[in-house]
Amino acid sequence: MKQNTTNLLFRKGIFLSLLLIQVCAYAGMKNVQGNMDLDNIYISIKEQNSSLKKVFKTIEAKTDFNFFYDNKIVNDQQKVSIAKNRTSLKKVLLELSEKLGLKFKQVDNVINVNIIEKRTVQQGIKITGKVTSSSDGLGMPGVTVMEKGTSNGVTTDFDGNYEINVSDSQAIITFNYLGFKSMEQVVGQKRSIDVVLLEDTEELDEVVVTALGIKREEKSLGYAVQKVSGDQVQAVKGVDVATSLTGKVAGLWIQNSTEFNEAPDIRLRGGSSNPLLVIDGVPYGNMSLSDVASDDIQSMDVLKGATASALYGARGSGGAVIITTKSGGNGVSVNSNQMFFAGYLSLPEVQSSYSAGLGGTYSATDYVWGDKLDIGTIAEQWNPETKTYEDMPLTSRGSNNFKNFLEPGVIVNNNISFARSGEIGSIRSSFTHIMNKGQYPNLKQNKFNVNVAGKLNLGDNFDLQANLGYNRSMTSQTTGSGYGNQGYIYQILLWTGPEYDLRKYRDYWVVPNETQNWHYKAWYDNPYLIAHEKLRSDEQNITNVNLTANYKLFKDAKLTARVGYDFYSNESTSQNPPGINSTRGWNVNGLYSQNQYRGYSLNSDLLFKYGKRDVLLDGFDFDFTVGGSVYKWEDQGIGASTRGGIIVPGIYSLNNSVERPNVSSYVTRKQVNSLLGLASFSYKDAFFVDVTGRNDWISTLPSDERSYFYPSLAGSLILSELFTKPKWLDLWKTRGSWTLSKDDLGVYATNVNYSVSQGVWNDYNTAAYPSTIKNTSVAPETSRTWEVGTAAYLFENRLMLDVAYYNIYTYNRQVSTRVPSSSGFTSTLINTDETRERRGLELTLNMGIIKKDNFSWDAAINWSKTHAYYKELDDVYSPDNLWAKPGGRIDNYTIYDWLRDPNGNVIHSSGGLPVRSDYASFLDYSDPDFLWGFTNNFTYKNFNLHLSFDGRVGGKLFNYTSYKMWDTGAHPDTDNAWRYDEVVNGNTSYIGKGVRVLSGSVTYDEYGRIEEDTRTYEANDTPVSYETYARRFGDGSLGVKDPTFIKLRELSIGYTLPKNVSEKFGLSRASIALTAQNVFMWTKEFEFADPDWNSDSDLSSPSQRFVGLNIRFHAGNTSK
Repeated sequence: MKQNTTNLLFRKGIFLSLLLIQVCAYAGMKNVQGNMDLDNIYISIKEQNSSLKKVFKTIEAKTDFNFFYDNKIVNDQQKVSIAKNRTSLKKVLLELSEKLGLKFKQVDNVINVNIIEKRTVQQGIKITGKVTSSSDGLGMPGVTVMEKGTSNGVTTDFDGNYEINVSDSQAIITFNYLGFKSMEQVVGQKRSIDVVLLEDTEELDEVVVTALGIKREEKSLGYAVQKVSGDQVQAVKGVDVATSLTGKVAGLWIQNSTEFNEAPDIRLRGGSSNPLLVIDGVPYGNMSLSDVASDDIQSMDVLKGATASALYGARGSGGAVIITTKSGGNGVSVNSNQMFFAGYLSLPEVQSSYSAGLGGTYSATDYVWGDKLDIGTIAEQWNPETKTYEDMPLTSRGSNNFKNFLEPGVIVNNNISFARSGEIGSIRSSFTHIMNKGQYPNLKQNKFNVNVAGKLNLGDNFDLQANLGYNRSMTSQTTGSGYGNQGYIYQILLWTGPEYDLRKYRDYWVVPNETQNWHYKAWYDNPYLIAHEKLRSDEQNITNVNLTANYKLFKDAKLTARVGYDFYSNESTSQNPPGINSTRGWNVNGLYSQNQYRGYSLNSDLLFKYGKRDVLLDGFDFDFTVGGSVYKWEDQGIGASTRGGIIVPGIYSLNNSVERPNVSSYVTRKQVNSLLGLASFSYKDAFFVDVTGRNDWISTLPSDERSYFYPSLAGSLILSELFTKPKWLDLWKTRGSWTLSKDDLGVYATNVNYSVSQGVWNDYNTAAYPSTIKNTSVAPETSRTWEVGTAAYLFENRLMLDVAYYNIYTYNRQVSTRVPSSSGFTSTLINTDETRERRGLELTLNMGIIKKDNFSWDAAINWSKTHAYYKELDDVYSPDNLWAKPGGRIDNYTIYDWLRDPNGNVIHSSGGLPVRSDYASFLDYSDPDFLWGFTNNFTYKNFNLHLSFDGRVGGKLFNYTSYKMWDTGAHPDTDNAWRYDEVVNGNTSYIGKGVRVLSGSVTYDEYGRIEEDTRTYEANDTPVSYETYARRFGDGSLGVKDPTFIKLRELSIGYTLPKNVSEKFGLSRASIALTAQNVFMWTKEFEFADPDWNSDSDLSSPSQRFVGLNIRFHAGNTSK
């Protein structure tokens, strides 16, 4: 009780603190041009014959300002000497202006640098216009507007407006701003030129967010990081953000399910679990990408290796996805996306010529190897209209039963946000509603997401940032998928025939709660009853808050305190009425169960940051961060269900249980205390080295085993700074890193927990000691990772190539091994001597292919491959087969295939059936050869086209849907002449392709290798039952397919209204677009299922195409 009270008080304290920040920020908002007065900022500076760039870096290090300039204006050849002691920054800039002929303009914390116009001829043409941002449609202050090839230039005012005089109509005007793509416009006959600048995700000095929320220049990093802008996941909005991320990051494998309300599976560099999710600096313990609204995302930085995320300890061993949410701005934004079903990419097809049953005889029990339909055969069948058995002709009434059962899906994703920025702070609030209507009856989900973010500047040295999020999801029904009696594919497609019309069974009761209107009574329930009365519903709620305080202690030093908290409360219920046929997990007398889950995570950081420029040597810079972190996590649940059925049908309550309800509960808790540090060194902006260390103390481990240390080392070298680079080369860097990471043990891996059972002895409850011996000395699985890479920016940043190679060596692997039953236990957890190595290669290519006045084409290619190999084997616990060997791959795809002769022909028995081998055969490797993504963005005047392709090449995957259709007789290829001859004419005429043994014998060693073979063969000529042969042969290599596919994942064709049109409606920006998701798919071999999920073991639901309309607009601008 005390812990719950403390937890509640903590949540209230966080919430009130956040609310106070937002109120203060909103109350103090006044739109002014600058937040800092250059007259009131004093610095001391001493530079002797230093480059102007170095002078700017010195000022940036001593203040919160950043300089923005064109490299053609500011270069390394400009030398300057300046010595000032405790002088205002304004006077320093004035002196630089006089010495170098430059002019400076402050916009917030950015100082734009330009050349003072020194024109000797009068400018002939006056051009005016406005520059706006593509992300929010707002005017952009401080954009550099220049006449190309001259020093004639201006900067835009606070609303983004500009006015420039150019020489003639042949003049070209360039537009440049930090973080945005440059644009050029030919003057021609135009006198007003408005432009929209696009965010540049390929900026040379691009700032990325790394571990602990620390912002770094990408060129300084010794490990791979890939940035994705919010616009890239907002172009086509579906249900889950991860789907829109597919193919946009090299090394990130996102496997998208076709099942309703099933989140995509995310794997980074072949990891076995999802990478750590960090939102605004907080590594939440209970949130996933599904809990984040795409419209709230400003950017996503994917930290690919363990080095990149080493400061997160064990939680970051698989990499991290760092999300920065939107904050600030002004006005109201709306982004509405409605998408509707537009066909299938994969849909199982069945034969419609034969009924349910076996051996050519109709039977409404199982299988679809029954009688021939539509030839006049009369059989006793259930009439769904009279609800009685009648003699009726066997006809193909339901050739499209499954397709007729499906309903068109709908996805609605709407967002509205309000933002305001001012002198002392900013605030943004956002509301998102997602409605997802599934393809099966009664499948519907509503998701609501609220996000409020605020920042408050309390003087020059102190600021507070806060964020509050709430996500609620309500799903009325989740049943209907998978291999089992509740699965619609399982029931309608596989095990029932086409001799009935499912649509006539919508009235599913003969006598409510007693007898169903259904003819397959032995195993199955009416699918419409499953949809509407055998219900599993979910309600999920998660709240997250974070509060960050930054305090500038003294020059070059800052203290950051951050606390993040998330709390979830979920409930799921299951119910079924009396009178059901299928009772696996259900009850024929009625059932009601209720499960409640809740938990929280709390992450607290205290960080001290210090940076010093020109330490010991000119150009030698040093930064370090030290601090501590406390992570607490709790998860608990309680479940109860009726026993013996329900008393009164239709009353779903635990109080309506025939017997005392079954009750179970659990709780898990964990705390990790950490100390950490990061030291960064750089020399002349060309050599960079990072050293990090983190030590965790984990509460769930024995006191002498709970300390884990995670070191890392990374370096980057800017090669292009070491020589005189050609004009076509902008930047070339090489990098390398090394780290040691460990995977934490489970909460109860070394702790004893008892299991409680109800009513075991004379209706008394019992507690049982665990059957596993708790090994307190087991070591954590450890990985040693090294990575090398290079990146080059070419042709004025029109081409960027990044290549990374990594190697992950894993040891102290853990296995659960059996122990003698005489010990009283069954198993224990131990470490083995087996070691493994994962190698991977990643390539990213960003291209500005065409840059014209009215037309542009930008493209990005992401490519990756990764495979795991055995390094050393354990004599006892490693697999004992031919393929487990040092240097061999781990993902061997093996099956017990058919015996084959030396030419690969299937060997048959004397009875004409294929003979299965007693030894496993290697077919191929299961992992893909490589993954790829190809994204394109075209713009023509106000039109834009977005295309995103992705796919996989190679590997093997069992096509379970296809195999089971062969087994049950539903596969369309089973409708052939052999089956007709067998069922209608009574002839067994099928002869399997292959051979049979004529004479001789064969002996094998223990692994199935032939030691001696004297066999001779002849062609198989023994006719057999086609039904028998097809059912047998389908369960073999026939079902193993190459899952190679190409998918057009996203399509968007949009139009942005001209500014003068949108302003008539009081809008600063408005656009409309035709959007589509899951547009097209080509597969090499896979059939009837979408290989995107990388699994068909549970009968994948059809893959749907969605097409819709997106409307976006923004009202408000920075001057209001």
